[in-house]
Amino acid sequence: MRFTHLILIAMAACTVFPDPVQAGDAVSYRRHVWPILKRHCFACHSGGKPEGKLSLATTASIARGGESGPLLVPGKPSESLLIEMISGEEPSMPPKGRPLSKAKIDILKTWIGQGGKIDSIAPLAESKVMIPKEYTHAPALAAVAFSPDGQRIACACRSEVVVIAANGKGTPLRLQTGSDLLTHVEFSADGKLLLAGGGTPSRFGEVSVFSMAEGKRILSRRVSQDTLFRGEFSPDGKRVALGGADGAVYVIPLDKTSKPRRIELHSDWVVDVAWTPDGTKLITAGRDKATKVASVETGKLLRTVDSSAERVSSVVTDGVFAVSAGKSRTLIGYQLGVALQNVGVTGAGNGAKPVTRRNQYVKNFEAQPGEVIDIALSGDRKSIAVAGAAAEVRVYTVADRKRTAVVKGVRVPVFCVALNQNASLLAVGSRDGRLEVFRLPKGEQVFSRIPVPMKKTVTRR
Repeated sequence: MRFTHLILIAMAACTVFPDPVQAGDAVSYRRHVWPILKRHCFACHSGGKPEGKLSLATTASIARGGESGPLLVPGKPSESLLIEMISGEEPSMPPKGRPLSKAKIDILKTWIGQGGKIDSIAPLAESKVMIPKEYTHAPALAAVAFSPDGQRIACACRSEVVVIAANGKGTPLRLQTGSDLLTHVEFSADGKLLLAGGGTPSRFGEVSVFSMAEGKRILSRRVSQDTLFRGEFSPDGKRVALGGADGAVYVIPLDKTSKPRRIELHSDWVVDVAWTPDGTKLITAGRDKATKVASVETGKLLRTVDSSAERVSSVVTDGVFAVSAGKSRTLIGYQLGVALQNVGVTGAGNGAKPVTRRNQYVKNFEAQPGEVIDIALSGDRKSIAVAGAAAEVRVYTVADRKRTAVVKGVRVPVFCVALNQNASLLAVGSRDGRLEVFRLPKGEQVFSRIPVPMKKTVTRR
């Protein structure tokens, strides 16, 4: 039941709330339990490749459980894996959202204590995305991006994109999408367009394009049967490549008529995609622990440049190197020109021995202080920012892998980071929904704020 540390998934928001349960009431799976599981668990535990092989889509799959065993022991909540995972001071589930409230945990305990019966599975009818005027709880920031001129920052806040001035002042621009969950935001190279990618788990993936001049959505396209993950504009600005939950990369033209391409590359979720600057290759990171290079023209795999022992969360490329990282805390650069050539040899004559291709093209950065969740590339493609579970963000130059800055004391876990054109500004988005901006290389904070409007709390005496 371990969950991939991706921004995206644990924040799936649904407009479904459980009915209240009074003492002595019989707990209904459909009315009381299902809304909780759909809000906090269904995004990961559904679809063709559910996390931990645990699917909540059918009665049979719930009863079967996942790779960690049965989800519940009827009549014995204290012995049930479900309760174990969501309880305690630091529950392991959900891994990237707020812990379940005591009231919700009590509902699940009562349900299991009453036998854990499933009266019926609620239909997965599409619900209307509701954007609150004010939030009671700040949504986690799944992605952030600077505009090319460095004057604005776009934030993926659940189902909407919030655009804020890079100095933190003024009233933010709020742009609604049709997705339950946004996983990616990005400005076009000229700053005229803003792209948002995401979707609704087990329903559809969606790409929305907004005109910054008009402040409104001008294009929306739905592809695949599940949420789309991180990716990037093509160098010519006419397409976007985003990862899919079905192991494929989706290359989506930004018009209403051209057909999207589906390029199947991984055996599990494709969590990030990067284009080489010449537009000929795609670098991909997968939940199957692989970093791959594929041809855009043919869609064929050119090389699996790395198969990690742990899941990979993010990848970037400057065209000469690709850089990926994830749970293993190892930040690795791959020299693409060498990686796509033949294997070299060392020695001569009978003493000649083959040198593994990986040894030739891998260029390791220093070890990271915690799991890496996101890597950001500066607009000039010279620097990267690396962030995740540790309370610091490190910045490096790609060419020589040297650390140029470190920003300490950031709010953890960090879900997303962004650099401006010349890596003089760093934007950091965290699970608690706060955006922090720092000036580099000294790491001086420019501002810290929650992008969305929040309801004011009333203090009672």
